[in-house]
Amino acid sequence: MNDRITHTPNLSWAQLFHFPGNAEVKVLRDEGPGEAMTLLVRLPPGGQIRPHSHPAPVQHYVLEGTYESEGDTFHAGTYRFIVERKVVATLTTTTGALILMIYDPVTLPPSEVGSSKRTA
Repeated sequence: MNDRITHTPNLSWAQLFHFPGNAEVKVLRDEGPGEAMTLLVRLPPGGQIRPHSHPAPVQHYVLEGTYESEGDTFHAGTYRFIVERKVVATLTTTTGALILMIYDPVTLPPSEVGSSKRTA
């Protein structure tokens, strides 16, 4: 793997398609199916991400705003680690939020990696 520098202001926001919800995304890194991925996810005021799961751990770092999930409020500066295969409850925001999401590679046996569709 080579070093990369991405100037995020130069990237366009795209409609979220990695998992179900009303948000926009900038893909900072995508190593391919089952591999590491890094996203900036922008939820507009009133936006949400609906329940889904991931085959590998996911990390959230809230850069701006707040979001709510599972009875907790995640403010700017909050780090959240989500374990593999956990069903992630709905994320909602009334004010909007910008979240850095880092997806770890899937660590399934090679025979299962191709058959396990990554939800994100």
